[in-house]
Amino acid sequence: MKPEKGSDDPLASIVVGLNLSGLTMNKVILWLIAITIVSFVIGFGTLALSGGFTPGPEPVATPFNRTAILSPNMTAVPLDNASSGAIRIVFGAGDLSVSGGARPENLAEATVYAATPAMLPEYSVSVNGSEKVLSMTETGHKKKDWVFAHAPESWDNTWDVKLSDAVPFAVIVNAGAGDCDIQLGDVNLTSITVNTGAGDTMIDMSGYHGSRFGGVIHNGVGDLTFRIPEESNTRIRLHQGVGDIESSGLAQTDEYYTTAGFTAALPVNEITITQGVGSIELEAV
Repeated sequence: MKPEKGSDDPLASIVVGLNLSGLTMNKVILWLIAITIVSFVIGFGTLALSGGFTPGPEPVATPFNRTAILSPNMTAVPLDNASSGAIRIVFGAGDLSVSGGARPENLAEATVYAATPAMLPEYSVSVNGSEKVLSMTETGHKKKDWVFAHAPESWDNTWDVKLSDAVPFAVIVNAGAGDCDIQLGDVNLTSITVNTGAGDTMIDMSGYHGSRFGGVIHNGVGDLTFRIPEESNTRIRLHQGVGDIESSGLAQTDEYYTTAGFTAALPVNEITITQGVGSIELEAV
């Protein structure tokens, strides 16, 4: 049936213009699948834009909700009357930096950009005699939402930790994945322990004038740079896996690297480095 000549009903014209004979069951099924996919995409986008991915009372960071990432969480731990300090950092994934430079009244200061509030570190402070011990532990990295799993690097956790220059410090860092930048030339160390899973690691002791310290460094997969003052009395024992080794300003004897003028009879900074896969650069500067 054709519409009367001169009809101004556009819907009728479209319906009459369809070639129904060309419709098969396969085409009908394909059209239904296409409509379903389009409906899902529209619904998904609406939920994302409205923050509808939140599974509970804690807001979840998505590519459409950046509040948690753009707001730094700053924490200061006062030195009080402690005459020495220790810090233990357990870090899941992201970028971690540790350095000196905390204000004189503080043992440590932390600025944290977390991917979601649930991934902010838990802080624990205890006192052992005259030593004050701080623990920073990331527990929320095990609860990452699937939307966040493929977020860009700028969405990773970022921790910036500053330590007191006024008291001797023991430093322990356990990091899963990401880059670690550890600058401790201004800190008076008693010991340093660094364990990393995957990512590049820089440990820079340039300008160090503190007391003797011992160090144990385990680097899993990634490049490692270890830098020490050339005037220090330092001996490094290196266990290398797969990768290249470059050194400057150090003398090598088998698996040991020593600074110029090294004397075993004097107090020695004893460092043990174990590398899995990746290049190693040792520098005396």
